[in-house]
Parts: sequence; structure tokens; C-alpha cells
Amino acid sequence: MSLPQQHLPKDRPATREQEWGFTIWDFIADNWLYLLGILLILAIFFYARYNWRRRQQKNRMN
Repeated sequence: MSLPQQHLPKDRPATREQEWGFTIWDFIADNWLYLLGILLILAIFFYARYNWRRRQQKNRMN
């Protein structure tokens, strides 16, 4: 015959930090240089795309 254990801790839902292992602010603080590089590449890409579209429209008018 086994007796139930009386003093077991109750289960609690995990917090966001425990579930993911980090918060979004920790991620940004640790990887800000990489995120800045990605934003710079995206800015160059969208500027080049805008500039190319503007040149194409100018060539169509002539």
C-alpha cells in the first residue's frame, strides 16, 4: 500500500521567460548590431527598387 505524498509543489504555468528562454528586449539588446545591418540592407534594397521604378517610368515617357 502506497501513501500519497503530502508536500509536493503545485504545478504553475510557465512564465514567458521560462517558456522561451529570453524576452524580446534581451534578444534586441544582444543582437542590435545584426538587426541594424538587416535594416540597412532592407533600406538599400527598397531605395534601389524605388529608383529603378522611377527610371523606368521616365524612359517610358520619352
